[in-house]
Amino acid sequence: MITTLKDKLSPTVYTPWVLYTAVGTALANLLLIVTGAVVRLTGSGLGCDTWPRCTDEQWTTTPAQGIHGFVEFGNRMLTFVLMIITILAFFAVLRLALPHATVRSVFPKLFTGLRAGTSRYSDLFNLTLLLLWGIPLQAVIGGITVWQRLNPWMVTAHYMASAVMIGLAAILVNRVRRYFKPATAAAEDLNGAFKEEGRFQVLSLGWLGLALVIFLVFMGTVVTGTGPHAGDPRTHRHEFNPIVITRVHAWTVWVYLATLVALYLVVRKYALPRAYKFSLLVLLGVIVYQGAIGYIQYNTGLPALLVEAHMLGSGLFTWAAISLIERQLTLTSPAARELALSRSA
Repeated sequence: MITTLKDKLSPTVYTPWVLYTAVGTALANLLLIVTGAVVRLTGSGLGCDTWPRCTDEQWTTTPAQGIHGFVEFGNRMLTFVLMIITILAFFAVLRLALPHATVRSVFPKLFTGLRAGTSRYSDLFNLTLLLLWGIPLQAVIGGITVWQRLNPWMVTAHYMASAVMIGLAAILVNRVRRYFKPATAAAEDLNGAFKEEGRFQVLSLGWLGLALVIFLVFMGTVVTGTGPHAGDPRTHRHEFNPIVITRVHAWTVWVYLATLVALYLVVRKYALPRAYKFSLLVLLGVIVYQGAIGYIQYNTGLPALLVEAHMLGSGLFTWAAISLIERQLTLTSPAARELALSRSA
């Protein structure tokens, strides 16, 4: 029975707390994207005009910097919220992976991670560790972006780092649900016989989908770097044709949609696990939302509120897409399925 705070925060057996913290990391990274968009859309990107301090003289914003300083400094402070939530997620899986963990035994593994053969839940440990190390990396990229006066290529790097973080969190949520939620394992048919039929198609569409998702998210940042919402009126913008760039981004979405239709047909033809259909339904819902917002904002002159809604959709899209792709790549591999089954509670 769990009776101590230590056992609640770092259990040796699964509790809902593990899933809550995993979902929390995804939501916190999503919030960082949303608030980052607020910084850009309010022209507050250089509200704190240096890094890691807010000004050359002090760490916090000053009244002289006005609302822009407050918005930018507030976004920076959310990094610490993200750090706290990610630390909680790390401790939530720590003693699942290392039941007899001590400070001395864990410290070296903060730099090396765990090998698959050394712990039943090494992947959960390594995913939370990557999320932890991603926070200072993301902060440094953000700092360089400020030093470069919001160079749009650095803004792209900063957003792509956030997308990677959401992707890692999506994989973490998938794995926790797979290992500890019997309904999820049943929907993925982990206990069923491995089906060779449709395996190659699902696997190929997974890798193709991953490439397309990376490209279309990247192109979304290029569209942003070409558009009017720079984060500061003095910053450099891409000199690409905004219509051409926007169309390339939109066409990539349509190509990706075609791969999702193909995946649905394969899943239906070979009666593959219903978890695919659930992931597809969620992802298609996000794409419909994101596509509607995208076309409306394009035809209404990019109003700030719609751009903000589109940024939220971008984070949700990354979460849903990587969740589906992780299922495609895991459930089509006999070795990965066997390993997942061995980790299931």
